[in-house]
Amino acid sequence: ERGSHAEWHPSGNYLAVTLVNSYRVIFLRVSNQGNSPLIEPWGEPVIVSKYPFMGRFTPDGRHFLVVNLYWGSDVEGTWTEAPRGDVMSIRMATETTSDGNINHRIVSKAETSISPEGIAISPDGRYIVTTNLERSYLPKKDSRITMYSSLTLLEIDPKTGQLETFGDYNFDGILPEAATFDASGNFVAVVNYDHFDDNIPGGTVDFWRLVKQPEPKLIKLNYSVRVTRGPHSMVLVP
Repeated sequence: ERGSHAEWHPSGNYLAVTLVNSYRVIFLRVSNQGNSPLIEPWGEPVIVSKYPFMGRFTPDGRHFLVVNLYWGSDVEGTWTEAPRGDVMSIRMATETTSDGNINHRIVSKAETSISPEGIAISPDGRYIVTTNLERSYLPKKDSRITMYSSLTLLEIDPKTGQLETFGDYNFDGILPEAATFDASGNFVAVVNYDHFDDNIPGGTVDFWRLVKQPEPKLIKLNYSVRVTRGPHSMVLVP
């Protein structure tokens, strides 16, 4: 087994772990056993799509959203010719049923663009952004290269977990690994590993605006913060 990501439940009582080789998400319960923490399985593993890479809990903890990259040994270069990815919404059980079972279940799936390595959820739990590598990392002489990366914007129903994809947004970027919403939920910051434009040295943190009416869409802002080449992840500090 190979785990690629672990995420705390908002309550701090559970963990979700993505297992890329077996296409599963496992949930663990964390409790105190004397002076030491006790970590034990919580329910059965959930079988998801191919190569679940990263996931986030919705702010209310009802759903775990996992991105599936469809990488594998049957794909050229493991990931080079992967198809479009997806996001799955898993309804996580925090209580046992009357017969003692713990029933996690997949409630929805929605498509993203290619290789969605990063995922962010708005503070109100309604909007999702994935950062898609596309094939931006290939040598420029490779005909398969995409001279862009992209974001995918989705919406989730906080109560049911149902997902809807609104669209993909291409931009000048190589390997955008992560994104985060600001506290207002109106803006998204994206780490951009590098650029095709050689006039932009190193990496950047780029900013996008989320327009919610009449239909949700993302608009890239002109403002970016230059950073050392290769930024990979970031968090919003409350």
